[in-house]
Amino acid sequence: MGSAAARGRRQEKRSAPQASGGEPGGPVQQQQQQDSKRPRVEHKTQAEADLERLVFGGGDAGLGGELDRVLGEGDAVPEQSDSGEGSLGSAESEDEESGGSDEEDGDASLFFMDTERDAPLGFAGHDGAHEESGSDEEQDGAEAAKPAAAWTDDDMENATVELKKKSRTRKLRVEEEEDEVAGDVYEQRLRQQFEKINPAPQWAAEAEAAAAAAAATAGDVQRVGHDLLQTSASLVSRTHALLPATTLAITRVRNANHAAESQSVVQNIQFHPTAAVLLTAGFDKTLRLFEVDGKENQKIQSIYFKDMPITTAQFIRGGQEIIVSGRRKWYYSVDVERAAVTRVGGIAGHPNINSLEFMRTSTAGDRLAFMSNSGQIHLVSARTKQFIHTLPMNGAVRDVAFTADGNYLWSVGLDNEVYQWDLRQNRCLSRWHDPTTFRPTCLGISRDGSYYASGDNAGVVNLYDTRTMRAGNDNDASAFFTVKPFKAISNLTTSVLGCKFNHNSEILGIYSHKKADQLKLVHLPTGTVFANWPSVSSHLGQVQCIDFSPQSGFMAVGNDGGKALLYRLQHYPSY
Repeated sequence: MGSAAARGRRQEKRSAPQASGGEPGGPVQQQQQQDSKRPRVEHKTQAEADLERLVFGGGDAGLGGELDRVLGEGDAVPEQSDSGEGSLGSAESEDEESGGSDEEDGDASLFFMDTERDAPLGFAGHDGAHEESGSDEEQDGAEAAKPAAAWTDDDMENATVELKKKSRTRKLRVEEEEDEVAGDVYEQRLRQQFEKINPAPQWAAEAEAAAAAAAATAGDVQRVGHDLLQTSASLVSRTHALLPATTLAITRVRNANHAAESQSVVQNIQFHPTAAVLLTAGFDKTLRLFEVDGKENQKIQSIYFKDMPITTAQFIRGGQEIIVSGRRKWYYSVDVERAAVTRVGGIAGHPNINSLEFMRTSTAGDRLAFMSNSGQIHLVSARTKQFIHTLPMNGAVRDVAFTADGNYLWSVGLDNEVYQWDLRQNRCLSRWHDPTTFRPTCLGISRDGSYYASGDNAGVVNLYDTRTMRAGNDNDASAFFTVKPFKAISNLTTSVLGCKFNHNSEILGIYSHKKADQLKLVHLPTGTVFANWPSVSSHLGQVQCIDFSPQSGFMAVGNDGGKALLYRLQHYPSY
């Protein structure tokens, strides 16, 4: 009995330390010491979670959520989570779905688009972008007018899509309680959301309407011909009067860019060839588009290029595209209809060209001309952006100009020689020397090809008549000869920056940026300068660029103050 009781007491002593945590240095106590050394994980506060989503992406607290909120236009309803997951889980699921947006965006971070929401014309300023849809009958008529799809997926009608699950699809709901929709309905709402954010430009709709009207009247050719034969009236309008040679009827209207003035010098200003639209660009790295009516001149859109101060921006391909270049190895292409920006990595085969700032384009042709300091003109396709050919000159290139049809290119060099190039064969047709010009600075050709003007460093602009300057040399197309101007205009006192003809070759604008108010308008064919404008009260500033509207109804002047001055030429009734 005594020995059994002693064994029982020894077993109680042996089991007591194990129940209280084990002997010192035992495995249980070592595990507890390791656990006490580990840092305690505290739950994140709401502010920390929001900061994490803002820095690492995901959820709606970051820039992506704010962008979705802005582009949702108020159709998006407050987000509600049906599942028990937190906001961090939602962000991770969205990041997995995007699949690494940083690599897919490519050059999207190099530019930023700013769309005027209330503008009645433009990429995203269309009136219908913020209006409610019309009646069901109008929608049915619009759907009936659309061409039939070449192929349809039958499984789309049977598929269902959950709208509440992700924030990207919540803005597609019509009602807050709506959760699932059919696949074809989901596709239709995606299209509507895209058209709301990126509506078609108004001039594109007008072009489609004009094409439809032309197609509708194509079958009435015989009837129109019959109507023409029933009258003896003249078929040519003779209402256009000649422009007076001494006095110009001109009126100052509201600045074209009053809605968004440039933050630097306006380097480029140009009217759209078919629509009432004006572009401005400058060293503030921003391309801006405005609707021109002389009254409101509302802003359509602006595009900010983060890595390039703009020196040249011009329309090409009939106004469907804008080429933007600067003192960089690359340039940008802006699709006007799709509002898409593409970065072009320089000229293929010429990696040593460090600057593409000296560029000229043909509005109607299919060529881009980049000038280099070595006397070479590099031609690039306006459609494919592929290198075509190099035109060599004997001296340094000072300026080039395309003819209206885009088939010919004229260039002037520092050695006072002018070249005429045939772009269809990429060869020089003729060249001539002008001994009256001192260090040429610019070159301009009239739209009908009857005149060309050359400005020099002394402030003199020489005016030539192309119909008479080659008298006696027509037998030899490649002859080198000497020409003399029929008029030398010396009203400017500083280096001539540019010269611009209007649409019917009745007005020539010449300007210099060295001094203020250095702009003169010349009457053609007399070659006299209009005396009544500009006057002492015009206050033009230092003129950097000018342009005439397609029918010379307006003239725009860009100056060093970031303003695009707009003038109405009363002699021309049309825009």
